[in-house]
Amino acid sequence: MSRGKHTRILLLNDMEKLDKTLFRLEQGYELQFRLGPTLQGKHVTVYTNYPAAGELFDRHKFRCLTWHNPTGKEDDSDKYCKLELRISGSYQYYFNHENQKGGGGYLVVDPILRVGADNHNLPLDCVTLQTFLAKCLGPFDGWEDRLKVAKESGYNMIHLTPVQKLGLSRSCYSLADQLEVNPDFSSSSKKCSWNEMGKLVEKMKNEWNMLCITDVVYNHTGMLIFIIFIILVSCRFAKGLPSCKSFSCVGVLLALIYI
Repeated sequence: MSRGKHTRILLLNDMEKLDKTLFRLEQGYELQFRLGPTLQGKHVTVYTNYPAAGELFDRHKFRCLTWHNPTGKEDDSDKYCKLELRISGSYQYYFNHENQKGGGGYLVVDPILRVGADNHNLPLDCVTLQTFLAKCLGPFDGWEDRLKVAKESGYNMIHLTPVQKLGLSRSCYSLADQLEVNPDFSSSSKKCSWNEMGKLVEKMKNEWNMLCITDVVYNHTGMLIFIIFIILVSCRFAKGLPSCKSFSCVGVLLALIYI
């Protein structure tokens, strides 16, 4: 027997701002926006930055949704506009009436995580995660044995702090080069590369039924990073631009640097 479509309904009410309310939905769901009592009889337009089919996501690009009338009559009691949720991510919606913003909010479409040789689903509510400080894992040729402890302990996801080259402070998130693997992971006999890391991640996914994630904070960067000098020089000596007497932009940039 085929599985029916899951439909979720979100009632829109005038001046109801739901910015702090989490609407969590799954891929494959249909989300319907319907008019609440305070908007009945008003000309309401709903906008969202959820991309149309075949388009890429742009957080600042909103599109107008089309109203559907199931009965074929101009009746506000049952009309709705809808989204077919196929792409995971965080999205925004808002609605207007009489050329004024009437309310809005956000919705999150959960990703589908898959592990194992059979590519089975790992529900988000079943994720058990352990964090490892990458800089403390030592040479990469010893990572598999160290990470396997998490597998044998029942975890199904590993979180690594940034694996890129670190700045002078040695802080986990202070990067000296966002594109280079931390040279500390290389041994005297073997150099660590992105390809080698990718192979281990694939083995964890397919053989251990484990996923691996990492995160980077891009405004936490080492003072000696080359691109910072490029930006500073370009800012100060750019041709055709008015001189920046106070160099406030440089000051802001330096304030963002985390040594």
